[in-house]
Order: sequence, then C-alpha cells, then structure tokens
Amino acid sequence: MRQELAREATIPFLKWAGGKQWLTHHIKPLIQQGRGRYIEPFLGGGAIFFSALPQKAFLSDCNQELIDTYLTIKREAGAVIGRLRKFRFKEECYYRVRDSVPRSSVGRAARFIFLNRTCWNGLYRVNRDGRFNVPIGSFETAPDFFVAERLLAAQKALRAAKVMCQDFEETIKAARTGDTIYLDPPYTVTHKNNGFLRYNERVFSWYDQQRLAKAARVLKDRGCRVIITNADHPNITELYRGFRITRLRRKSLVAGKVEKRRSITELLITSFPLPDNV
Repeated sequence: MRQELAREATIPFLKWAGGKQWLTHHIKPLIQQGRGRYIEPFLGGGAIFFSALPQKAFLSDCNQELIDTYLTIKREAGAVIGRLRKFRFKEECYYRVRDSVPRSSVGRAARFIFLNRTCWNGLYRVNRDGRFNVPIGSFETAPDFFVAERLLAAQKALRAAKVMCQDFEETIKAARTGDTIYLDPPYTVTHKNNGFLRYNERVFSWYDQQRLAKAARVLKDRGCRVIITNADHPNITELYRGFRITRLRRKSLVAGKVEKRRSITELLITSFPLPDNV
C-alpha cells in the first residue's frame, strides 16, 4: 500500500518558485535513512516531503494561504476537487477567480490551486494589501489544474503529518536527537544567478539567513540530521563553515523563455557525511 502511495505522491500538486523536485533523487535517500521524525519548516510546494513520504512529519511554512490549502486538502480533498471542476483556463475565468474572496476553506483552497497552476511560472506574489497579483500564464497547451489523483494522494500522505503556519524557529524547537530537518529557505543573497533576489529580500532577509544558520548549528549540536539547500555564494558558504557542502548544478526555471534559462549551481549542506552516489 505504501509503495502505491509513493508512486502517486511523487509529483506535488502545486508549482512553486524555487521548488526542489529536481533534487528529490539526492535528498530522498538521506531522509529515508533517518529513524526519527522528519521536520520541514519551509514547505512550499512540498516536493521533498511528497517524494520521501516519511512515517512521521512536522511541516510548516509562514505562508498562511499555502498552509490553509494543505490543511483543507488533508480534510476535504474530494470537496476541493469538486470545486476545481467548475473552473476553466480562460482569461475571464482566471481574473474573476483571482479577484474573488471565497468564504469557505474549500473555496479558498480551490482558488489557490487554480491560480497556482495557471499563473505565470507558478509564482506566489501579493500586493501591499495582501492580494495575489500574478498575471495569467502563457502556455503552449492548456495547463492541467484539475489534478485529482495528486490531490487524493497528497491527502493520504498528509495524514501522517502535522502541518502548521509559523516561523521556522518555532517549528524546530521540538527537534530531538535523530530527527531529520530539511531547511530550504528563500535565497536572498546578492547572487548573479539568483533571479529571486528582489522578491525574496522582502520575504527572507540576510538577518533571517543568519538566524537560520545559527539554528542549524544548534540542531547539529543536538544530534539532529540537518539537510540544507541554499544559494551558491561565498557568504552562504561562510555561514555554514563546519558543515559538509556539496555543489549541485541545475537549470534555472526563473526566465519566462526556455532559451534564456541558464545552468546554475546550488549548495547542498549537511551535518553528516554524504554517500558516494550523491
């Protein structure tokens, strides 16, 4: 039964800027080798969680709409699927849904998923009033926003997880020796290959990066298995001196046109030695 779930849940139901689906084959074995709980304080699209499917998980993010969507899928995936059936990928429908303010948790979750999968590059961005303001995306073929099988698989996976909206420091307070903590913060340093600089500096500052590095050292000293992904930049490397640092190369997904997406490197930082095949 768990093998069947793993096949269904490998692909997340959300698109997420900075998502780590490209990294799952590196990190999934590291998580599954752990014997304690799995803790992920920057959940985002959940690519790593849905790939590894740990037996016990504590998941969080500071994005309230995102967490509310996960909680609603955990409770009422079928109702969300029913609501998504009513949407169409048309410009009129997109902007009508974007401007709407659903009263029910099911309506809000369906709105979040529809906009996420049909907006430009899956970007989450709000204006000063907290309203989602990303324009409709441009696709060669209509995007698939009615992802019923993924939502049902996600509902099963989330049953083994505690999901909360809070700062990462709150999430990791309860981490114990043997727990595996995966930290994937927004990348904010002045990095020529980091296309999210402007957006992320408002969301996760350099001071937050320093807070995170300090927390990671506390977790390491506590005997936790710490896994971190971050920008490949000298300032980040300096923050994590004493950890094991591996550079991984991937294609950037930031540019709107495929031909403008270049190859970049990111850091995989761990508190323990990596196997030779990573």
